[in-house]
Amino acid sequence: MSVASALAAPLPWQREDWTRLGARIAGGQLHHAMLLSGPAGIGKRLLAELLARTLLCRAPVAGTACGRCRDCELFAAGSHPDLLRVLPEEPGRQIRIEQIRSGLTGFVMHTASVAHAKVAIIDPADAMNTHTANCLLKSLEEPAPRTHIVLISDAPARLLPTVRSRCLQVRLRPPPPDDAVRWLRETSGADDAPDLLGVAAGAPLGALRVRERAGLGGFDRVADVMRRATRAPAWIPPLVAECAELDLVELLDWMFLFLLDLGGVLARGDVAGARIQRAAPVYTELLPVVSAAHAARSLRRVTEARRDATSTANPNRSLLLEALLLDWHEGVAARRTA
Repeated sequence: MSVASALAAPLPWQREDWTRLGARIAGGQLHHAMLLSGPAGIGKRLLAELLARTLLCRAPVAGTACGRCRDCELFAAGSHPDLLRVLPEEPGRQIRIEQIRSGLTGFVMHTASVAHAKVAIIDPADAMNTHTANCLLKSLEEPAPRTHIVLISDAPARLLPTVRSRCLQVRLRPPPPDDAVRWLRETSGADDAPDLLGVAAGAPLGALRVRERAGLGGFDRVADVMRRATRAPAWIPPLVAECAELDLVELLDWMFLFLLDLGGVLARGDVAGARIQRAAPVYTELLPVVSAAHAARSLRRVTEARRDATSTANPNRSLLLEALLLDWHEGVAARRTA
């Protein structure tokens, strides 16, 4: 079992939020619709699970699910009849309107089967298109008594204003950087915690997932390829071949992070504030030869390439990467000869 999958809420930076939610539950004042939002990788889903378990538990202890009653056993087994999860049928796909119209609507209009409450979790809520979200509105307005709908979103701005306005909004935040580094080191023993958090935009669970997926080796490989691609002469196809075992989308993600961090270094004119300090020697080498404008242009091209790679366009991997690196090389070469 991975470290990330073994974690339980409330995580240290969630305790104040959980205390407020727990007080609402204990006082019978919890809103029937809640929107848990915040950056990816900070534990929103863990907190939603704790919220659902506690709402269904028939004998909470100190305001939290007891873990021993029949409801908690059913929850742990994934077979509680009063818990509904509304998820995309495949990662990255939209939630279908029928999942709301036929599934959620009927669930929220009927009384609980075995527990004293019912909970529906919609994850991620921003996977609903406009028609699906509009279909959800009636359920958000008129659920059966003691029925709670929990929406989870990394990007709440994508939700319809009418959906957001019907929810109690709980905006979760990542821990301060020093606390995040300390927690990551204590949890996983990661010596490279600052760099892991750097690539995960300060999200501790995101950093854990990076570490469990072979860590930062992919980033180091891409940073070295980007460095060598700026040299004259640089033979691009062999550089692309060096990354053959990396998944295309993962590789493009590493390129995006590298260029984003490099752009900040170029804007400041030094590497002191680089988010990913392990790449500081590469940034130092590139400072004199890469312009901020060229780094920004390359970042846009990588973003476009990633969009193509995750769509039905099915681009040719080698041609796509060679075009990106050739453009990167030529932009640096043009500045050298200017």
